Amino acid sequence: MSELAPPIYVRLGGPPRLGWLSRLLALAIALGALCVLLTAARLIPEAGGIGTHTQLGLAPCAFLDRTGIPCAGCGMTTSFAHFVRGQVFASFFAQPFGFVLAVCTAVVFWGAIYVGTTGKASYRLLLMIPLKAHLFFWLGFAALGWIWKLIAVVSSH
Repeated sequence: MSELAPPIYVRLGGPPRLGWLSRLLALAIALGALCVLLTAARLIPEAGGIGTHTQLGLAPCAFLDRTGIPCAGCGMTTSFAHFVRGQVFASFFAQPFGFVLAVCTAVVFWGAIYVGTTGKASYRLLLMIPLKAHLFFWLGFAALGWIWKLIAVVSSH
């Protein structure tokens, strides 16, 4: 008597592909991320780590002007401008959270290109990590980035 191999569960076909509207949305997201990165590439990073955004026609940081203390967003644009030039250490030094956001923007660009061209959904990866973990990580890192910027500005004066 011959023994038969036990049946093995095999998923046939894999998850369904995204529709054209979802793929178009992913490509639009990729285009938005690319615009942010290209805008940063047009800017010349300020040597002091603050004020690069004024090249876009924006006003200087009012919080910094009034208090002498940088706001939580000070250095973000400078960080992006360094990042797109491949100056990762300068990007991190200018604003650590700006560096993380620049990396995330690049990842979103490439991820959205992948989703838009292949039609494979990527949301399952994000569902593996609970929302509270995301929230605490991002808020904590933003706070640490602000503290870093405060120390950098105070020590330079």
